[in-house]
Amino acid sequence: MGIWNRLRAYGEQNGDTPIAIVGAGYVATGVIHSIAQSPGMKPAIIANRNVDRAVSALTALGIDEGSIVRSDDPSVLANAISAGKPAVTSHASVLTDLPIGVVVEATGALDYGTETTLAMLDSGKHVVTFNAECDSLLGWLFHERARANGVIYTIADGDQPGVLFRLGQEVEAMGFEVSALLNCKRHLDVHQNPETGAGYAARDTTSSHMTTAFGDGTKMQVEQAVVANATGTIPDVRGMHGIASTVATAAVDIPAVLSSPGRVDFTLGGDFGAGVGIVATHPNHDLHSQAMGFYKMGPGPEYFFFRPYHLVHLEIPLTIAELIVDHEPLATIDAPHVAEVVAIAKKDLVSGEALDCIGGFSAYGHIDTAENAVGYLPVGLVEYATMTTPVAQDEPIPLDAVALDESKTIVKEWRAMHSI
Repeated sequence: MGIWNRLRAYGEQNGDTPIAIVGAGYVATGVIHSIAQSPGMKPAIIANRNVDRAVSALTALGIDEGSIVRSDDPSVLANAISAGKPAVTSHASVLTDLPIGVVVEATGALDYGTETTLAMLDSGKHVVTFNAECDSLLGWLFHERARANGVIYTIADGDQPGVLFRLGQEVEAMGFEVSALLNCKRHLDVHQNPETGAGYAARDTTSSHMTTAFGDGTKMQVEQAVVANATGTIPDVRGMHGIASTVATAAVDIPAVLSSPGRVDFTLGGDFGAGVGIVATHPNHDLHSQAMGFYKMGPGPEYFFFRPYHLVHLEIPLTIAELIVDHEPLATIDAPHVAEVVAIAKKDLVSGEALDCIGGFSAYGHIDTAENAVGYLPVGLVEYATMTTPVAQDEPIPLDAVALDESKTIVKEWRAMHSI
């Protein structure tokens, strides 16, 4: 790949770009290991509130624990990075003063992720995010803050939004017009909770909340909101349709359900695995239809472009490479959001009840247009909300039915973004 040759040459001329990774969980650890095997970049420092997990992520690479610098002192950490010694810290805030080129935010935490992202951008550092939950809520704000500071904020390759966006670029580069951007979901139970999903968590060695966010569909709804806001597409209906289909019949099944082009949605079941797909047409269909049939893409005029996998942490070096060498983000948002994710009651909610987090017992998320989402609680704020009025199961939670914790940075920034 041309970018890898250019990145390798860049590294030979300038040295490996030091990368900071915030987080040391399931995804973040994979990010650390992928960066370590890539040319022109290195995992210089890991910030994690449990510093022992950060150390473990490095020792898994064969790094001797005794050579790892543990500190929360910016000067000590700066010296370590300059000397090429791996470092860990328990406070992401110290990264603002360190000689690092790019920060990868991979915690999945909402308030902490918001604080970290804004602090890095305000200190003049590029940010690559694997935090779709924060991006779906505050993506426009992050891009605006990045532009104000002359740096880049971007989603990443590997996560389904990044993979879908990248596939869309490839399809458009061939002259096709995208009519539907699709996440692929194998099964869905909006009422799944950490107890009913415990078996899946044990099987996949993922946290109970992460597993539940997958199972109840919130993660997928959030990811499609990220795609919608980066592309200007919108959902057809609240929560999208969830279209039963197969790879062989998607080009027919999906247009038959959607009301018009320019939509995000998802396939449900079928043989799609953990992939992403795009339905697209070509304005010069008559000129290409014979060739498309020969290429086994079907008769058209709707064609289905499919990538059967997304490899999360293994793909993020591509995003970082393009940022370092070309100063290019994978995706940008330069206007207010077109889609939001509304919180829906997972059970009957009573007045005085403090809601728990995404992937919990209280709520699941459904994407809607930004216009239709006005007046409803965003799913990204559920863990900072307490019910003041009862809401029945499977009803959207009105914003005036909750009291928000106004001390939280994410709440303050969300309100500020909507006051612009």
